[in-house]
Amino acid sequence: MYSELFLFQALLQAVLVVWLWRVWKSTGLLVAGLLLIPQFGLVYDNLIVGAGRFIGFSPLLEAISWPRFWIHWLFGTWLIVVAGVALRLAGFQFMRGTRPMLIFCSLTFALMMYDLPHFWNERLYPVCEFDLIRYSTAVSADTLCFEGQQVVRSSPPIPSIITCFVVIGSGALLMFKRKFPWMFLGGVLMLASAMPPLRNFKLDNFGEILIAGGCIWALSHFSRDRKPGPYARASDSAA
Repeated sequence: MYSELFLFQALLQAVLVVWLWRVWKSTGLLVAGLLLIPQFGLVYDNLIVGAGRFIGFSPLLEAISWPRFWIHWLFGTWLIVVAGVALRLAGFQFMRGTRPMLIFCSLTFALMMYDLPHFWNERLYPVCEFDLIRYSTAVSADTLCFEGQQVVRSSPPIPSIITCFVVIGSGALLMFKRKFPWMFLGGVLMLASAMPPLRNFKLDNFGEILIAGGCIWALSHFSRDRKPGPYARASDSAA
């Protein structure tokens, strides 16, 4: 059941890729084009997890699992930039000028650098969870695959948590000031899906669909009446 769920989630992420592509082509927004990179990565992530049961534990599955983690370490915080662009497109006065967007971009870059050591410090281990067969950098006591396998602890995903809070905070402004609740709801549901009790049902990947969908919707909604171009300008929307 869960393998099929992840394959379905890959399809939903692919739908978001198409939507994002249409936003990029119709508006010319640079951030929409850049966001296609991690969005394609999320399709791949769900596809590999869903296909693991059919491939089985093997050097092949381990090799094709690595990009799943590279995608999250490199691109997982890019939604911070999207949140800043959404606020700018929505016409918030405090987002005028280059300094506010520089803050959003600098935070994104700093969190990417925070995750950089994962590239040479992490290893992959077999994980058996529900009917999923996959590799991960951490193994809990209830996802062991064979007798004698050791539990491997993981550190809290601080960059991902900060990204969620930035999206939630930015989404709250859009909800209360611009009557657009979807980015806020996507961020809240992403955070909830990664915490108990929902975390026990392996719904965090579905949460990624919701937060990405909320951010893409915000770009689409607030860029609707602007002139096509690569950069979001606060003057494009009424303050």
